[in-house]
Amino acid sequence: MGWVFIGLALMCFGADAMAMLERGAPGLLALGELWAALDLNSLTQVGEAVSGYTLPEIWNPGITSILRVPGLLLFGVIGLLFLVLFRKRERRDKLFVG
Repeated sequence: MGWVFIGLALMCFGADAMAMLERGAPGLLALGELWAALDLNSLTQVGEAVSGYTLPEIWNPGITSILRVPGLLLFGVIGLLFLVLFRKRERRDKLFVG
């Protein structure tokens, strides 16, 4: 799972690089900007559904604050955490050392 998130972070890095070339200025794209670039209609529909069927505070400021975080950083940190937390550990209870 960690490698999946690292892959998502690399895809966000590619989108950031393309956006930097288009804008001519450095900067990271927020997760909401990436989602809007992929499908703005789905972002709007999810916002309306979450606000309509649950507490509106869950969408704003809850989820919208997450959508302001750069995708590269969010997916990269989650991926690194998964890789560190669920790494294959060496057994220390070996009876015989050869």
